[in-house]
Amino acid sequence: MIEVVIAGAGPNGLMLACELALAGVRPVVLERLTEPTDTQRANGLVGQVIRMLDRRGLYERLAAPGTTPEPAPRFTFGAFPLDLSDLPDNPLYTLLVPQLRIERMLTERAAELGVDIRRGHEVIGLTQGEKSVTVELRGREPIEAEFLVGADGGRSTVRKLTGIDFPGVTSDDSVSRTGHVSVPADLIGPDGSLTVPGFGAIPPFQHLRTEHGLIAWAPSPDGDPKMTTVEWGQPPRARHRWTNCGPAPAGCSARTYPSTRPPGRDRI
Repeated sequence: MIEVVIAGAGPNGLMLACELALAGVRPVVLERLTEPTDTQRANGLVGQVIRMLDRRGLYERLAAPGTTPEPAPRFTFGAFPLDLSDLPDNPLYTLLVPQLRIERMLTERAAELGVDIRRGHEVIGLTQGEKSVTVELRGREPIEAEFLVGADGGRSTVRKLTGIDFPGVTSDDSVSRTGHVSVPADLIGPDGSLTVPGFGAIPPFQHLRTEHGLIAWAPSPDGDPKMTTVEWGQPPRARHRWTNCGPAPAGCSARTYPSTRPPGRDRI
């Protein structure tokens, strides 16, 4: 029987597989896609995961050779700027790197550790037993494992199959646009700020509030800058509320906060 099956070969699933392999566990990673996607998603890493990558010798695979992680003196959370420069032990680290590169690096590392990554394996069902989980796959034989980890994104099939809700806040009159943009070089200042004619300067890597929204500008070192604009009207309304706690899948998005509960007999 397989010890651990991980659904999803994104950054969370691959990193977990590498960590398990280092601990002597041989996980199997199931990925719905037959080939790695070329669709851009996240554009960087934030938090203690950067120090963890450094401890594993993986930081230099993503950053410039010979560099080490440095804490970020400033950060923006919820559109509010935070000055962290005076903290005696600043815990916040950032690394601007496209998710595609992160996934390629972790895939290479997983292969070095002998992790079994099975592409074209889509999870469509599961059955939890006393000592194992049976994972049903589209067009393939079921797989039995001691544990199943859902690292298959915000629309996680594992989450849905286990009945875990996706609470959050939504608004019917807000519009968010995010994309890779092309900007004339003369509009970018020495500090990386973007000058918008008729509006003013937009500082890099911050959320600049406007009268009816915000603008975020990220001049990437790979020469492929990103921009996000949000426009809103009335205050958003709550769509879901927690009603109970349950097992939480791995791989949460930036605005997803999973529930936890004391360990029980759940294998998922």
